[in-house]
Amino acid sequence: MNAFGVPSTTAETRVPGTVIRVLIAEDHGVVADGVATMISFEEDMEVVEVVESGEDLITSVRASRPDVALVDVNLVGMDGLTAVRQLDRENLPTRMMALTMFTDHDTVTRAVAAGVSGYLPKNVRREELVQAVRAVAEGKGFLHPDVTRPFLERVGPLAMHAKIQPLTPQEQRILEELAKGSSTTEIGEGLGMEEGLVTSELSSIYDKLRAGDRVQAVVIAMRHGLVR
Repeated sequence: MNAFGVPSTTAETRVPGTVIRVLIAEDHGVVADGVATMISFEEDMEVVEVVESGEDLITSVRASRPDVALVDVNLVGMDGLTAVRQLDRENLPTRMMALTMFTDHDTVTRAVAAGVSGYLPKNVRREELVQAVRAVAEGKGFLHPDVTRPFLERVGPLAMHAKIQPLTPQEQRILEELAKGSSTTEIGEGLGMEEGLVTSELSSIYDKLRAGDRVQAVVIAMRHGLVR
């Protein structure tokens, strides 16, 4: 379940007392080494692998199924959020947490929509990092205070003041696919609809949610419990 109560990956119940297996996706070696060192001090955690690209992140998560993946937004090749979005569609047990230098509301919102369960800036203290890893491993969400205010300044008013009109069953299905990060083409293929019809339905969804784009639509839907 992500930081706003919306399921991202299929959670497997962890056995209390077991070691939390952590994968680090970071293309700066010094940063990756620093994060790995911080985690190494904890008896209940271990780093299983360090990767530099989004493609390697996907391959490693599929193969080793770590409990938590710490993912930078910018990676070599495929970016981190694209990789998270792909893995989220596969319903793997690994929970994703963004660990990045970006704390602006646009990046945070895109990360939440992609399926992260937590969001941390890179300047966090070791205590904050391990607290977040433990929370996410337990199926909780974690949004660092440094990113909470700019995020809520944008999406809070949108979500709280939006007057939600009822969605049709088809619009609801499209909204759920949108929340998974699917493109218009992917939604059409998945639901057996013409792309033009999907575009038309998306316009109707934006109007009903009073959203300006797909990111705002997903966040508003999350806040109102319209997507799981």
